[in-house]
Amino acid sequence: MSVMHGKAPGDEARPGKSGHLLDHEYDGIREYDNPTPGWWHVIFLGSCVFSVFYMFWYHASPLSSSPEKDWDREQLSEYRRIFGGIGELGADAGTIQKMRGDARLMAVARGLFESNCAACHARDGGGINGFNLTDDLYKNIKGLEDLYAVMTTGANNGAMPSWSAKLSQNERVLVAAYVANLRGTSPASPRAADPAERPIDPWPAVVTSPE
Repeated sequence: MSVMHGKAPGDEARPGKSGHLLDHEYDGIREYDNPTPGWWHVIFLGSCVFSVFYMFWYHASPLSSSPEKDWDREQLSEYRRIFGGIGELGADAGTIQKMRGDARLMAVARGLFESNCAACHARDGGGINGFNLTDDLYKNIKGLEDLYAVMTTGANNGAMPSWSAKLSQNERVLVAAYVANLRGTSPASPRAADPAERPIDPWPAVVTSPE
């Protein structure tokens, strides 16, 4: 740590100055070689020691937290609050159809879809390496209940994985309803249809409930 002073006659002998006046000079300025105070060294070394314990606590301790853990905990709490009023949802076509019209639950389903399905099907459902979910052509789907079944058991020899271990039944029902609502929308870059896909009958009309 150095304190800068302008060069002036008698600077070397000025009382009250600590440290040694260095011979180095630049642009008429010389500096005192003041040592770093002891408290600075204590704080620096203390920070180094603290960082070691903090690293092991943050990365290895089961008692530590992280933004990801905090998010999962808050998400679980919110899902419990939302699902607490509807109980366990059935995987039948009638339940999926009813969920399609619930604006509040479809907002939850959108978050689930974008977090888990968008990597393959795109955020707007137009498809990337997964099928386009917005047209009328399907390979493994004939009815609403098949949307849930494909998510639960997987399809196409694992190209579409099973989501039963990651998403609860309620979540899969809601995502199935959300995917059904994507049909007929206009994605930014729709994927070309697979030759094995065939057109199916339209879904029943949605009766929307208020959010």
